[in-house]
Amino acid sequence: MGIGELSGTDLSLMGSTGGIGDPSLMGSPSTGARISSKTNGTYEKNSSNQSQELHGIFISNKKGREESPGDGQDGSQPKKRCLHRLTSQQSQILESFFSVCAHPDEKQRRQLALTTGLGLHQVKFWFQNKRTHVKHLSGREENYRLKVENEMLREENNMFKQAHSNAFCPRCTNDPEQIQIFKELERLKVHNQLLQQELQMRIDNETRSSPTRAFHLESSSENFFVMQDDVQAITELANNAARELFILADSSGPLWLAVPGGTSEVLNKIASAQTFPGQFSVGTIGLKTEATRANAVVMLDARSIVAFLMDPERYGTIFPGLMSSAVTTRVYNWPENSEACYDGAMQLVTVELVFPSPLVPARKCTFLRYCKKLEHGGMAVVDVSLDGGAKCRKMPSGVLIQPIRHNSCKVTVIEHVRVDDSGTHEFFQTSLNGLLFGARRYVMSMARQCARLRDVCHVNNCTLNVTAKGRQTIMKLADNLLANFTGSITGLPADIWSVQCGEGTEEDIRIVYRRNDDSINTAVVGASTTFPLDMPMRKVFDLLKNNLLRVKWDVLVNGGSVKEEVRVANGVGSEDGVSILHVKHGSGANKQTMMVLQNSCYDASGSFMVYSSLDKHVMDLITSPGGEQAMSNIILFPAGFSLVPLPDREKLGSPIGEAGGTVMTAGFQILMKLARGTGLCPRSVSSAIKIMTQNVATIKDTLLNSHPVFYNRSPSTPSTN
Repeated sequence: MGIGELSGTDLSLMGSTGGIGDPSLMGSPSTGARISSKTNGTYEKNSSNQSQELHGIFISNKKGREESPGDGQDGSQPKKRCLHRLTSQQSQILESFFSVCAHPDEKQRRQLALTTGLGLHQVKFWFQNKRTHVKHLSGREENYRLKVENEMLREENNMFKQAHSNAFCPRCTNDPEQIQIFKELERLKVHNQLLQQELQMRIDNETRSSPTRAFHLESSSENFFVMQDDVQAITELANNAARELFILADSSGPLWLAVPGGTSEVLNKIASAQTFPGQFSVGTIGLKTEATRANAVVMLDARSIVAFLMDPERYGTIFPGLMSSAVTTRVYNWPENSEACYDGAMQLVTVELVFPSPLVPARKCTFLRYCKKLEHGGMAVVDVSLDGGAKCRKMPSGVLIQPIRHNSCKVTVIEHVRVDDSGTHEFFQTSLNGLLFGARRYVMSMARQCARLRDVCHVNNCTLNVTAKGRQTIMKLADNLLANFTGSITGLPADIWSVQCGEGTEEDIRIVYRRNDDSINTAVVGASTTFPLDMPMRKVFDLLKNNLLRVKWDVLVNGGSVKEEVRVANGVGSEDGVSILHVKHGSGANKQTMMVLQNSCYDASGSFMVYSSLDKHVMDLITSPGGEQAMSNIILFPAGFSLVPLPDREKLGSPIGEAGGTVMTAGFQILMKLARGTGLCPRSVSSAIKIMTQNVATIKDTLLNSHPVFYNRSPSTPSTN
């Protein structure tokens, strides 16, 4: 799906300026991979010196290796090795090169030594120690994650033990006392239902007689605007929604049903109607109810998570590719004390949710967001819609945050909406209820982004600030890559993208474009299509990620070789991360190296793989100290795939994605000239459609006819969803 040649992207990777930009630095990494594991003794063995181990800026002088003439003969002590601190410029060059290539070969090390003024052995030992340091931090981070997951599993195990000890079947016992207890429980359940119905009748009578609660009865925009000025009624509504959310979050009740083969839950509508009677009204006719619950470990403290959720400008950063926009339209209450941690904050938020497929319409929803502080450091962020006449309305939903350890929390997301999904294509009608916009997608996006952010900051928290910012810039660029890819497929925002033609199916490819602010009258053209595959999503994703098969379908590779050179940020699992690929063409003096930025993730709620080529200009901007400020000048043309699993009706117990089919969405962007009028010329549209048609045929042939040696995983093999 590469389009570097069409977009005019320079396939050369490095230039000849700036030290790191020399093309001689980008040789084959195979030589560097065979470097001896011996390292500088002073630097590596003296682990007690924290500044030496973490910063990696002390290099031994060659003179320090010479021992005194009498050493070993007259008992005199050897001379102490002289340590030299690297300058900021030397550290910047080495750290920047390490961020894109951790195993430099002999030629690259010589060029780095010449650029930095260091000795060849000093450069060699610096990279060895840096790799050891990163490996040590990665192992420590993995150990920390396993401890957190172990505590969650222990808590879940205790819950199952308690449920098992309290389990009772009247048919399996003859104990009169147990039978009497069972009869008493049944009587109390019936009595409880009667009390709930009586309570609901009293609430309805009070509502009819109280003008401040009129919005509970009728669904109209008039009541919506009247109610906006009634802060007391809004506060009462927020508290009621919070109480309902706490009931829904109770894992011991019958309100939720586990999804077969998955790690999320769907609402038990019968139990919900008994627990919350009177929720259905005339305004809900024709709307589909989607209610899901999911939880995950998020590597971030509760205060920071709430800060992301309550700030609309930061809200979208933990949901890239899921949220097109988020705006606060009104603030009803905001704590004046910063120590309150948003406790009691209430605001009206409008969000637009998208799914990367032209066959799934966007969802725009306005709701009240309310933050409430809980016991033991927990937090709750409650969402509920005020306008009952909207096409997408939120019933009491939200996020519950429970601290586990330092900088880690158990996050439970409940997403309960009533929505008009009449515009969704039949390809997605057979997918699981609430899979496209459900709680699983929310919580896994939060876990993924926080894990990546922690990985970037944790690995680089002891190095120079410029390097940490550089990696964060690459991660932010990868998030923008995913958001740009999703925007071109959905055609959003509408004021930027214009739809030229097409529905988005394989027979009717969708073409969109956006104008460039230049004098040559060009536009970025996006082509996308969605089609089903009779293969499990697990297998499709593994084959697409296989670098040996990539030469068959990726135009960027074009007969070359692909290797993942650097993992910029690791997410939740081994297949979740931001990486830089090296694509090599030719050999010897004609060897050319191109870099590809790739953002990929596999999850049961949907997987994606988005990538774009990086030329010399982009790499110089990223690795420079002002890379974060230069983000607005970086223009990438993403290409990639989005995958959604389809369940196998014959294997309902199989893990989601391991059996059944897949709905794939493929898309790419290229640079084309506009016609003299306002839109694309017919020749450009025909070229884009032809390219997409050929790519889809090539991808299908590669996936369906690949040799079994490229895929050793069987559908029955369990995996972590």
